[in-house]
Amino acid sequence: MNARLLRLLVPALAIAGFAAPSHAQQDAPTAEATDSAPSPAEASKADDPTIVYTVDLRGTYMDLAEAGGDLTSLLMGGGPSKPKSFYDMLGQIESLAKKDGDRVMFDLTNDFTLDLPQLAELERAMRTVRKSGKKCIAYLENAGPTEYQVAALCDEILMADLGTIDLPSIAMSVTFMKDALDLLGVKFDVVRCGDFKGAVEPYVLSSMSKHLRDHYSRMLEHLNHDVARRIATHRDLGTARVRELQAQRMFSARQALEAGLIDRIVPWRGADHALGVALDGAKFVERPGLQKESKRKNFNPMAFLSQMFKQTEEAEVEDDSIVVLHLSGQIVDGSKAVPGSIVSGPTVQSIQKLIDNDAVKGVVVRVNSPGGSATASEAILLALQDLSAKKPVVVSMGRLAASGGYYVTCLGRPILAEAGTITGSIGVFGMKPAFGALMRRIGVHEEMIALDEAAKMMSMSENWSDEQKALVQNHVDEIYDVFVGHVAQSRGMPANDVLKIAGGRVWSGEQAVANGLVDKIGGLEDAIGMIAKEAGIEDYEVEHRPSPRNFMDAFAEELMNVRIGLDDSIERAAIKRLNLDSALRIVLDALQNEQPTRVWALMPEPLTIR
Repeated sequence: MNARLLRLLVPALAIAGFAAPSHAQQDAPTAEATDSAPSPAEASKADDPTIVYTVDLRGTYMDLAEAGGDLTSLLMGGGPSKPKSFYDMLGQIESLAKKDGDRVMFDLTNDFTLDLPQLAELERAMRTVRKSGKKCIAYLENAGPTEYQVAALCDEILMADLGTIDLPSIAMSVTFMKDALDLLGVKFDVVRCGDFKGAVEPYVLSSMSKHLRDHYSRMLEHLNHDVARRIATHRDLGTARVRELQAQRMFSARQALEAGLIDRIVPWRGADHALGVALDGAKFVERPGLQKESKRKNFNPMAFLSQMFKQTEEAEVEDDSIVVLHLSGQIVDGSKAVPGSIVSGPTVQSIQKLIDNDAVKGVVVRVNSPGGSATASEAILLALQDLSAKKPVVVSMGRLAASGGYYVTCLGRPILAEAGTITGSIGVFGMKPAFGALMRRIGVHEEMIALDEAAKMMSMSENWSDEQKALVQNHVDEIYDVFVGHVAQSRGMPANDVLKIAGGRVWSGEQAVANGLVDKIGGLEDAIGMIAKEAGIEDYEVEHRPSPRNFMDAFAEELMNVRIGLDDSIERAAIKRLNLDSALRIVLDALQNEQPTRVWALMPEPLTIR
């Protein structure tokens, strides 16, 4: 059963260069004309050599390239795969502005993943490259929204004659499971603060409430407006026209040319041939590439095991540096680091190290989180407040900084977000499943011996009584009041004004700025610049922390757990380490008899870019 709280299926935003090129269709060659264009071999005979840098984007790019593994590849001897560092890639592209040569070729035929704020940062990097005088050329075959929008950053877009472009507007999808749960005999007790805390609706309603639908619709309008604006500006099209194109969505190469989405049609002969067309006879003597893949090595089981159990330690920051502290994943309580999660204990320790290290001149807190445990969020917030009292701190929001992810930003320090950032969701909830009807159907019965009714609150078979629900509601209300108080103090707003934009509402980056939850639109580089200015430093390194933990680290940890035996705490950590949906985690927590007053400051499932 798909137990997602909320899934937003969102095409990646369009990105285009800042200098809008001319796209006169009468100047674009026909498909027949391109057949006679010089091939790379013919171009090499020309008199004027040029250097063409090639950029081949492929794979998944993450702010913090955490653990990732392809089990099939591992078993076939290819070794574990891992996501790639977005900022490493961004730095390589920015470096092109200072290199020799006047052309850059973007081969966008391989699958790659970038989220909305990453695309905004790539836009700025591409502006730097184009302002340096280099002409950027893109080659497309079958292009989804991400591929096309990166192509739109370039001066010229070439597309294979049999290719297609899929350019949908932003949309969202929510799976409601109440009716299925009714059939299974599972009913959720829910208490919450804020009618817009939509994480619980799939479990208690058969369809989305009108007020939440209207709220999400307005947010999506803001997000999609930024898509339409960028395409309209940089492809010399009106915003209304872009919306018409999004409504049409699917384009053949010819239709894309007629619509002004591309500049030339070329035969389906790959990027090399397209480059020959783009060079118009110029000779290329060198084609340095970026993001080159390392050669595959044969799998050596003994070497693999040796590497897997090798202990690695994060290098100490020694030179004057600005540290980017990544808070990526769901926020959970615990004392042991878990890949893909923000665990309170290790995170607080990492923050303390930054406080104690004199070489750390300032910290950018980069948040990519839907939230999670309210108590873990509080522990991390307190540590960050200690940090901000000692050193300059700026918050940079990535794809998602909501609920507990917003909670930890309440430092009274500048907050930057992108237009495509989802933030807010200031709200708290708690819920518990009751399997009584299901248990009765399969002949299972639970009896509890207790001295009072409160002791039965976490019964697996009984729903909360009105009195029990009131107790939990009071606890949720208290945490909500604390959350609202943190926001009010941090943002310099009256609590009543915070309540008007809280209640679980989520906002785009631009909406968050207008509502006072975020200071301005900007990316990581802007945040680093603010830190450098405040710290009064010009010569510094940028260090990203924590260092990514790879697949082998996590796998070794699991094997060690098996060797020493699974006690309760390790078992809980192992369960949370799995890539389970939030609802399933809540059910597992209940089955393991965790704290009856456990509450979450958790956002629905984040925007998924495709």
